[in-house]
Amino acid sequence: MKLGSAFIYFNGFYAFGLICFLILFYFNIQIIFLTILIIIVSITLLIIKLAYWYSIRKILRSIKSFDKQKYFLLRLTFCILTYVAPVYCIIQEPNLVVSHYVSTITFIIVTVLAIIGMFIERLLFFVESQHSDSLYNGNDVV
Repeated sequence: MKLGSAFIYFNGFYAFGLICFLILFYFNIQIIFLTILIIIVSITLLIIKLAYWYSIRKILRSIKSFDKQKYFLLRLTFCILTYVAPVYCIIQEPNLVVSHYVSTITFIIVTVLAIIGMFIERLLFFVESQHSDSLYNGNDVV
């Protein structure tokens, strides 16, 4: 579970990077390093998160099937909102034929959705940690 708690801090750093990118984009300042950093960090965090979910799959096998579907849907929502949407928006922005104002509004919406996705992931982390603690305590009794 230590990887999961450290991951919350990495997501905070990622959110800070998105907010900085949004502010700089609003003032029409393009920093290529920040753009590439956000893309690389997003892909890296997605791969680490998928590996983490693969490592805790034994814990999730004991959950009822309805809860598994809910967890899968929340995880999918988290991945799309947090990692896929911002990177897609950043990569596609130069190819769009829209005004700077519309692009700024789009980035604001995507950044807010990414932060909401991070809160969804945090909720999932706490639910999974409580569930794993109850499984561990239940196995100690037997």
